[in-house]
Amino acid sequence: MSKILVVITVALLTLTVYSQTPRTAKDLDERGHQRYEKGDYDGAIADFTQVIELTSRLTVKSNPPVNSFVTDTEQAEEFALLDRVRVLDPRTFSAYISRGNAFFAKRDADRAIDDYNRAISLYPGSVDAYTCRGMAYVLKNDPEKALADFERALKIDPRSARSVIGRAIANLDKGDTKAAFDDFDHAIKLAPDNAEGYYQRGDARLRNHDVDGAIADFEAALKVDPQHANAYYGRGKGLFYKGQFDRAIKDFTTAVTLDGRLSYAFATRGYALLIQGKDADADKDFGHAMTIDPAIRPEIDENVKKIIGWRKR
Repeated sequence: MSKILVVITVALLTLTVYSQTPRTAKDLDERGHQRYEKGDYDGAIADFTQVIELTSRLTVKSNPPVNSFVTDTEQAEEFALLDRVRVLDPRTFSAYISRGNAFFAKRDADRAIDDYNRAISLYPGSVDAYTCRGMAYVLKNDPEKALADFERALKIDPRSARSVIGRAIANLDKGDTKAAFDDFDHAIKLAPDNAEGYYQRGDARLRNHDVDGAIADFEAALKVDPQHANAYYGRGKGLFYKGQFDRAIKDFTTAVTLDGRLSYAFATRGYALLIQGKDADADKDFGHAMTIDPAIRPEIDENVKKIIGWRKR
């Protein structure tokens, strides 16, 4: 084969690789999101991992990207012990975020945080990356680190309602109820058409024993988004606490119909059924809940004992 033919052949092969890889990465990315929506988090993680492998190459960079939104000390912390990534395709960043979200859904906060760290190392100005990592720190019961991330996100975009909601949740976990509700109110003003703000404020009101206020917020969330499964679950909890078990069961049923991954909706519907003496139906719900989240078993066992003891009085 002549030299000119070799050059042409190599060039054509190179063009073929670079024309096929994005389409392959795009297909994997789309399938990963579909699997995530169906609750197949392991499948989603596998797809996003392939996207990362196709669109990036691990290497060592002597000059990491500069983040103008944080201090030099914070910058050093962000990049300590991180593998540097040479990006071949913008999908690398979004794949790290998406894979982190899948780990978060599996309640694996550490691996989620690792992926969000990598995303931040690629684009230090990303509001989403800091907000997602903040929520992972909430999952880890580390409100201080969570608050730091939400503050960083809000330095980048002070109007990020999602970051304000995250800060409210972290403040609530920290015990600063006033700051939490101030943030919930602020988030709703920033994005009155975002059902999540009403839902999270309702959940916070339930935690503070304001059942009627919580129900009002869940209903406000449902006006904005009638398909908000968690808002049905939240309103169901409020009705459960008020002893309106039939209405609560109806809301729990709607919640699990909209999202079959809500283990707590199955469990709480089971408690309502058990109170009504419908033991067989309650057992089915407890089984569903533990299949979705095996870690919920001790809580179910404890609550079942309490309900059985109450019924014997």
